[in-house]
Amino acid sequence: MTAPPPKTAPPPVNRPLLPSAAQIAPYLERIDASRWYTNRGPLLVELEQRLCALAGLPEQALTLTASGTAALEAAILATAGPASAARPHALIPSYTFPATALAAERCGYRPWFVDVDPATMAVDPRALARHPQLARCGVILPVAAYGMRPDLAAYERLRAETGIAVVVDAAAAFEQVLAHRLISEQVPLALSFHATKSFSTGEGGAVLWGAAEGYAEISRIINFGFLEGRETRSPGLNGKLSDYHAAVGLAMLDIWPERQAAQAGVAALYRRSAADCGLDGALLLTPEVSSAYALLRCRDASQAAGVTERLTRRGMDWRRWYEGGVHRMRHFAALPRDALPGTEELAATLIGLPTAIDLSRDALDPVLRAAAG
Repeated sequence: MTAPPPKTAPPPVNRPLLPSAAQIAPYLERIDASRWYTNRGPLLVELEQRLCALAGLPEQALTLTASGTAALEAAILATAGPASAARPHALIPSYTFPATALAAERCGYRPWFVDVDPATMAVDPRALARHPQLARCGVILPVAAYGMRPDLAAYERLRAETGIAVVVDAAAAFEQVLAHRLISEQVPLALSFHATKSFSTGEGGAVLWGAAEGYAEISRIINFGFLEGRETRSPGLNGKLSDYHAAVGLAMLDIWPERQAAQAGVAALYRRSAADCGLDGALLLTPEVSSAYALLRCRDASQAAGVTERLTRRGMDWRRWYEGGVHRMRHFAALPRDALPGTEELAATLIGLPTAIDLSRDALDPVLRAAAG
């Protein structure tokens, strides 16, 4: 009797695929030859230049950092400086990954959590301009949730109207930068190049900022507060990206066109499967969000509970990427906040489904059938 074929394991909610050892090897050989491993080595400089060229940005519009969180901290310190007694608060959406609030804390700020519009998943700049805590706020940190396109023009107006520094946590928005040439002289964006993102250096990030002094300012801050010397002249941290991580990024750029095509192909598979399962229009996929995400938007909390129960019962992976909102996490629970109905709605109804650059229709279909019930 022939044994039945083994069942394919359900896909994990996120399964990154970085360049292979063979693709990275030529860059590692260059590191071996130069013996320059970190501290703004030649591979890092080349990666910055190639990223700017790919995005159609001026040279030195982008500064690489050791992580997306380091990019956010550096951008806060460069634009707002550390918190002061007069301005101790940072206005931060609760609907975000906790790194947004932790970065503000590491710069001395006390987060004050604000709500988002559930339709856009973003803060309303007009509401923030009238926020009752504005006089005690030193920095405002909007978030490009799931890599959605941030409204830079609105944030520039908010910066001009209030005189308060604005830094966008655009961790997953690399594809939006490429598609829309996002750059601002007034409002820096912090990107993440973590392994789970669409473009990755394994671990890393970048500050994207068009200010004339931006590149030197960020470079100094991520180098212990000194540049062209060894005297600390400003607040700083050790936030430099190594040449080993730059090697991964350069190898990633070598295959970027093929990766973009594969990412678009997975999104197309999702759309076809969703239409077949009666979920047409319920998914958020690239290009609206980063290709690192496949999001199911349920009509209410009851439907979402049914979806997650069915997925769990069938051993299928899913995630609430921003949990119940940062304000519900133990470390942040005592911090001040506004009423957060939009955050609560999104947290209850938005579900992360599996995605990967090589996800097949055979792996994807059972997930959407389970979600559809």
